[in-house]
Amino acid sequence: MAIQNEQRLRELLQIPIGAPPEDPRPEYWDETFMRLGRGYGFDPDAGEYPVDHEALMRDLLSLVSPLLDGARFTQVLPGEEDVEQEDEARALEDADVESGGLNSRYTLRLTHGGRRYGVTFHDISDYFNINALLALVNAALEASGTSLRFFGFGDVVVVGPLQGVQQAMREGFIPAFEGEGLFEDWDLEELDAWSESGDTPQSLVRQLEKGRSHVRVALVV
Repeated sequence: MAIQNEQRLRELLQIPIGAPPEDPRPEYWDETFMRLGRGYGFDPDAGEYPVDHEALMRDLLSLVSPLLDGARFTQVLPGEEDVEQEDEARALEDADVESGGLNSRYTLRLTHGGRRYGVTFHDISDYFNINALLALVNAALEASGTSLRFFGFGDVVVVGPLQGVQQAMREGFIPAFEGEGLFEDWDLEELDAWSESGDTPQSLVRQLEKGRSHVRVALVV
């Protein structure tokens, strides 16, 4: 059903107040967020291995344009040589891990504003690591000075200030997410270890903390 107070939601998400739709139609909560430019839905299954994250990252960056315009995304897929070699020691350390060594090792990087943000993980599935992408973008957003952040709700991503998204949950604009967090029970060193389902306002804080703890930052010229 159409939301009852779109102006209030715009306020919480830091969207300029605008006129409501002339012909409001019934829509799910995520459709409302997408229509307002503060939501993004995706298919977690990329359908191939290794998984190419570039198109998904491009779509996420477009949601916060122009804040991260000019950002450059690069990825080192399993089996590929890391030509930047910024983390050679870790690469050697990872070479003998049980999860498959370099044959399952991804390194994703986002460069913006003189900083390069990177995350590394192992995976042998054909699923996107949405949490790694959100961690990179959130790190860049934090450095830019904006209060906007990305939050994951299953196969939907929401953009807004932390307190605003939390309050949107409390006021019912985002229904309680009843599913368990993806990979929630995995060991801390496994794929998506920092994943946290957006089921409570408190879980949003944990999402940010887990993402921040996995991002490496380097200054670039």
